[in-house]
Amino acid sequence: MSPASLIYFTILMAPILLLLIAAVFWKKARIILLIAAVIVASAETYYVLYSQDASLQKWYEREDTVNAYLKETYPEDEWVSRQAVRNTILSDGVEVVFIDEPEVAYLYIIEDGNVQLAGYSERENAGEPKRDR
Repeated sequence: MSPASLIYFTILMAPILLLLIAAVFWKKARIILLIAAVIVASAETYYVLYSQDASLQKWYEREDTVNAYLKETYPEDEWVSRQAVRNTILSDGVEVVFIDEPEVAYLYIIEDGNVQLAGYSERENAGEPKRDR
């Protein structure tokens, strides 16, 4: 687990744990605190699921735009696209690996509706990339 995930998990669990601990020691309001903990947990679960789904939907839209651009630019080539998770600066980009050039991963981003090549990564001694425009 990454440190960011641990921090996120801690932030989400803190209010639930506080409510549960208060319910143990405060017997008069136990039912209310337990109901509040369930409501907070449900709201956080909905938020996490919704934000993940919304993020994935945005990425699919970007992937469709990049694929349309690549079909127009390189009509005879084949490629595989994936989410750019290794790049924290441009994490909303689409990483593309062409079948005839598996040692190079190209990063495409969309700015103002235009697809642009943001950069590429390659293995050592891979030679010059074929698609660097």
